[in-house]
Amino acid sequence: MKAKKSQRYLYLTMIIIVIIGIFLRFVNLDNKVYWHDEIYTTLHINGYGWDQWKTNVFTGKIIGVDTLQYYLHLNPNKTLADTLNILAKDDPHHPPLYYTLVRYWRQFFGDSITIIRSFSAFVSLLILPAISWFSWELFGLHLVGIITIILVAISPFFVLYAQEAREYALWTVFLILSNSSLLRAIKLTKNKVNLQKKDYLFWGIYSLSTMLSLYTSLVSIFVIISQIVYLIFAQGFRITKIIILQGLALLISFITFIPWILVFFGNYEQYETATSWTRESTVSNLLLFQNLGLNLTRIFFDLDWRFYNLLTYLVVFGVLLLVVYALYFLYKNTSPKSWELIFALIIIQLVFLFIPDLLWGGIRSISLRYLTPSVVAIDLAVAYLLSGKLIKHNTNPINIWSVITIMIFSSGVISCTINSQSDTSWSKYISSDLPLVSQIINATNYPLLISNDQSYHPGNIMALSYLLKPDVKLQLLSEEKGYKIPDKFRNIFLLNPSDELRESLENQSGVKAKPIPSDHYIGLWKIELNHINYKISE
Repeated sequence: MKAKKSQRYLYLTMIIIVIIGIFLRFVNLDNKVYWHDEIYTTLHINGYGWDQWKTNVFTGKIIGVDTLQYYLHLNPNKTLADTLNILAKDDPHHPPLYYTLVRYWRQFFGDSITIIRSFSAFVSLLILPAISWFSWELFGLHLVGIITIILVAISPFFVLYAQEAREYALWTVFLILSNSSLLRAIKLTKNKVNLQKKDYLFWGIYSLSTMLSLYTSLVSIFVIISQIVYLIFAQGFRITKIIILQGLALLISFITFIPWILVFFGNYEQYETATSWTRESTVSNLLLFQNLGLNLTRIFFDLDWRFYNLLTYLVVFGVLLLVVYALYFLYKNTSPKSWELIFALIIIQLVFLFIPDLLWGGIRSISLRYLTPSVVAIDLAVAYLLSGKLIKHNTNPINIWSVITIMIFSSGVISCTINSQSDTSWSKYISSDLPLVSQIINATNYPLLISNDQSYHPGNIMALSYLLKPDVKLQLLSEEKGYKIPDKFRNIFLLNPSDELRESLENQSGVKAKPIPSDHYIGLWKIELNHINYKISE
């Protein structure tokens, strides 16, 4: 009787934690900075291409915030065809499914940051039943499924991307469904000489979910490779009925994806340009390993650490130890059909993203979002470990694994709660300092902000427009040579100025550029004018 009562309390506690995780996906949806990448989501679904908005705002003329905001609101004259054409031309590595769905979502519900992000938040709820199905197909244990749902529900990683106007929540749903339906199809096909129509159903679901996954993210290719490697090993390197059916299912998926394959290769040069930052930017191997450790930690515990200190190292070491032991426990206590797929999802992502960074340079593996399949696999492995340890010690409710489980759950809830109150996060990368930048500019009277169209600056300027006061003026340059400061502003700021621009300004009589003091470099400079030598009109 006591065992049943304690079990009821356990399940009630788990339900409460999941409800908290769901709630936190919708808290302060508009609070965090609407960052660089999300700006391009909005521009794409609005049907504005690079050459349509950039050439109209980076003219050197003094403009208001409303000029930038014009391009961030729905235009009734722009159609879905404009969205598809812009994606094909400017971002062929971003397939159109997410952008198409969000475009209609926004048209139906309204034109705001909260609305556009709410699509990802609602879609992210589908991850919970999907991961439960995946867990069941792998292990056939209800407790593993419940713990997996909890880990995903309160994972700082999954909650952050549930609140972002990008395709990653939708992609996660499809990649999980693809793996789940594959495992179910294998079970139905195994040891059957003649298959019935219903037996082919899940091969169809596998093909469909794989196709939808491809139309959401090209990184799905690595998931498909993981599945192929898994089946090759599972079938003993033999051509079996299962191998043939998987091949046919994938063939159908790729045939239906041909239209975007043609778009991709037709605009391959633009893809190379748009993604050059992943190959040309380089960091030390030590920093790559440190970032990998931080990313691993962010699955379970995240206080927006971007730099290492003693506490960070301790947490990273603890999480690494947990994950390694979880994979070892999985290997020792399950059949190859369970652990081989999880290992494949983790290893293949690292082989194609992390290893090239180590060998040839680049930062492909810096972004945790591209490692989502590995994150899903790690959550499943940890859930199996926790459930196995809790079941083994169920006669003694107070044991080390009960404490570890509570610590993991508490870490997730605490992390997500704290992050929900922040105006930025590590996932915002190049735009994480914009809230501070806007506070400094907004605190002055009648300010002028000067910037250029180099690198990621255009997207960040558009993102900043959501945070600036209406009276802030901007002067956005595509040509800096011979630039002269307007004579009617007292508070003049430079955002990410080039060295040439700063030197050119300081060569002007009475002008001095100084970086705004901060804990770290935020890219904002203040122009100081010598009033004796430089006249300011009233």
